[in-house]
Amino acid sequence: MTQEELMQRNSIESEMGALANRLRTARQTLAKGTIVDLAPIEQDVRWLCSSIESLPGAQKRELHPRLVGLLEEINYLGENLRAGLGELAQLLGAAGERTRALSAYATQKMNKP
Repeated sequence: MTQEELMQRNSIESEMGALANRLRTARQTLAKGTIVDLAPIEQDVRWLCSSIESLPGAQKRELHPRLVGLLEEINYLGENLRAGLGELAQLLGAAGERTRALSAYATQKMNKP
């Protein structure tokens, strides 16, 4: 492995670690009910994919276990997002029902002599 290839691989491994941390932080933030901007994570994933594509085959294979770990973190984040959307749908449904009930009550009250 040349010095340049070694530096490139070290950079990729460092970014993989940073991305794993960002994914865990995003999951923790979502768990607290806070909105998370996923655009930077998406950009990091795109950079990582293109960087790994440029590596020789043997180096790609060596990174495979870490890539599987990142994929698991992404899947966990997806599960958290889906759960959050389910909770939001329930809250919106309940709010809609309350609004309809209040509307019906107000209409009845206005129609009384």
